[in-house]
Amino acid sequence: MLKYRHVMVWLLSILLFGFPANPGAAAGLAQSWGQVVYVPVYSHIFFGDRGRTFNLSVTLSIRNVDRHRPIEVTSLQYLDENGKIVRELAPKPITIASLAAHRAFIQESDVTGGSEAAFLVRWRAAQPVHPPMIGALMVGTSFGQGISFNTSGQVLEELPGK
Repeated sequence: MLKYRHVMVWLLSILLFGFPANPGAAAGLAQSWGQVVYVPVYSHIFFGDRGRTFNLSVTLSIRNVDRHRPIEVTSLQYLDENGKIVRELAPKPITIASLAAHRAFIQESDVTGGSEAAFLVRWRAAQPVHPPMIGALMVGTSFGQGISFNTSGQVLEELPGK
């Protein structure tokens, strides 16, 4: 019944006022002006009784899922397992158009982050948008073996509107 009511309100608003400025708002979808997102990654994993390491490449993906507005990544930090910044991957803001994506890549041979590395992503928007999907894919292909898995970002902070 509640979903039906949302649809009716949305249709009524279109008839009276035209399309809403933010179509997702009428459907009750989350909106944000910006966030700080933590994404855990692994530059290598341990295996076997002797704790040998298996190096992994890391691809961070930031997908702007808002259909109408761009977002801007203002900081993209690669952190080591102690939470220290290894490097800033966005020295200048990066604009991601609606329904577009940006990636950051850490080579398989780069273990500077340690096994429990992470990314810290700070993004903003000029108007409220649907928050982007932010996650990482780790892939390793050594010793005639292959492994892959992914992780998702965790929102640490909602940024205030302008």
